Amino acid sequence: TVSSSSSGISKGALVGIVLASKSSIKIDGVRTFNYEEMALATNNFSQSAQVGQGGYGKVYKGNLPDGTVVAIKRAQEGSLQGEKEFLTEIQLLSRLHHRNLVSLIGYCDEDGEQNK
Repeated sequence: TVSSSSSGISKGALVGIVLASKSSIKIDGVRTFNYEEMALATNNFSQSAQVGQGGYGKVYKGNLPDGTVVAIKRAQEGSLQGEKEFLTEIQLLSRLHHRNLVSLIGYCDEDGEQNK
């Protein structure tokens, strides 16, 4: 069940996007997305879709074509993690499940930037 509030996303799905990686990983139960899908889900990462910001980057509320409400964390330029560290984080997040945390449902592996 996905719910949201006016202040952002309280429960839902977290889509992780890796856009700086040169190698691809396959993780059971984790979907791969492309950059265009993430841009479409967030209205091209519009300011109106932004629901938070931290040291790593901005978080956007998005809607996938199937109606799934997602939070997409997008790294700010210059804060990109190394490829190995980011892929390790994706693997760890794919195994993390808790009722008070959003779950990782996917990531994108394209050159140019990192989001999760």
